[in-house]
Amino acid sequence: MKKIVSIILIGLLVFLVWQNPVCSPMGENMNGLVKDDVIHIWYTDEALASYLDNASISYYSQTGVHVQPVLVSGLGYLEKIHEETLHGANVPDLYIIGNESLETAVLSGLATPLKDSRHILNTSSFPQVSLDAVSYGGDYVGYPLCFETSVFLYNKTYLEAIAGREAERIAKEAASESAKQEGSETSEDEAENESEKLSPEDITPEKILPRSYVGILEFANSYDPPEGMEVFLKWDVTDIMYNYGFAGAYMDLGGSTGDDRGRLDLYNTNAMYALSIFQDFNQFFSIEAKEITYDSVIDEFIQGKVMFTFANTAVIEKLERAKEDGSLAFEYGIAPLEMLNTTLQARNLSVTDTVVVNGYGEQRELAEDFAAYLSSEYVTNLYARSGKMCAYKSVEYEYPQMAAVKDCYEMSVPIPKLVESGNYWVLAELCYTNIWEGEDVNQSLLALAQKINGQILGDEATELTSLPTPEVVESYISSE
Repeated sequence: MKKIVSIILIGLLVFLVWQNPVCSPMGENMNGLVKDDVIHIWYTDEALASYLDNASISYYSQTGVHVQPVLVSGLGYLEKIHEETLHGANVPDLYIIGNESLETAVLSGLATPLKDSRHILNTSSFPQVSLDAVSYGGDYVGYPLCFETSVFLYNKTYLEAIAGREAERIAKEAASESAKQEGSETSEDEAENESEKLSPEDITPEKILPRSYVGILEFANSYDPPEGMEVFLKWDVTDIMYNYGFAGAYMDLGGSTGDDRGRLDLYNTNAMYALSIFQDFNQFFSIEAKEITYDSVIDEFIQGKVMFTFANTAVIEKLERAKEDGSLAFEYGIAPLEMLNTTLQARNLSVTDTVVVNGYGEQRELAEDFAAYLSSEYVTNLYARSGKMCAYKSVEYEYPQMAAVKDCYEMSVPIPKLVESGNYWVLAELCYTNIWEGEDVNQSLLALAQKINGQILGDEATELTSLPTPEVVESYISSE
């Protein structure tokens, strides 16, 4: 959430453009420079340094174009780009930024619609969530490079042990029942009940793995923990990135592309129902927000104390290192949680790092070609050189779990671009925290929605009508 640009920034940027107009994208070089096939790319994440350096060398060997990567501070990033474009000697021809800042970039003239001369901005090359992330006003204004989202992480060895133990139990019960019925007549009702019973073949790790949030609770109610495990589920409940999936499918801020001010629907029955289930998780797993960190949870997972958790995409690299040094002594798996329960969907939050062409740059065609090259042709080297998961589809994965990470991303909700909602994630995180700690779900969600609607719509915002609080009816409640 640190990348989010506030409404103050966009106001400043627009003011600077008005006070110091840069040449139009079709104008002459304002600095009188002759670049002679030299382009500059700015970025803020040091983890991308090796990838960008090597991509630049590879691109030069193919095209003869020199690309100079420049690492800069993320503080006031777009302001720096604007200032360098106005007065600097090495104008950034393209830059990498989180998709949540694209509206700011477009409104300040630092991003414009792309030509897509390589014809890669389509669902054959990128998942729809990537295309939505880089869309603004119906145009593509950047190339998706890499992403961050939340994944459902589980102890595969424990899962296999539970499945094997359960299958063995069912087999013994079936054998015992068969012995009792041997030589006796079986009624039609008994025969029907017998046919509905699970067989050992029905109990496999794949079949019992939870595929919904409610499924996690049902799993915890149904099975005994394996030896060494302390808790079925534990995660960093203080971070909205790992919480948002509960209600993410029903908290609409800007529509699928996150830039539509006519699509504001944070307060609704389904979102309330989902957050009520979120609150129930605290009653079941008693996770103290003040006593937990993301790193501490992952360490406990590595130690085998936790069976399920929610993690980020970088967790694979950490777990593989733990395998190498021997601290991780089991197999792990990653899977998307597609549903909240049997009927309602679940959607995590995602941020897509985007390669954007400077709308005021003089080498825009070269810059766009390198942006496309960086996001597609050379992207097979991205994970090895940066630890980042690429958005591009046609990539061979170093670890099998990485395919599941991509599945989680493809089902996610892109972070919105609306500049007035720059503090939404702070407010949403506070809303989730309050609900976790027992505050009224209805009133907490209503207050959040009213606040955000007022920020975006201003004087046009209307008072939201309070809705009835839905009653949660789930199997985990009836089985208590």
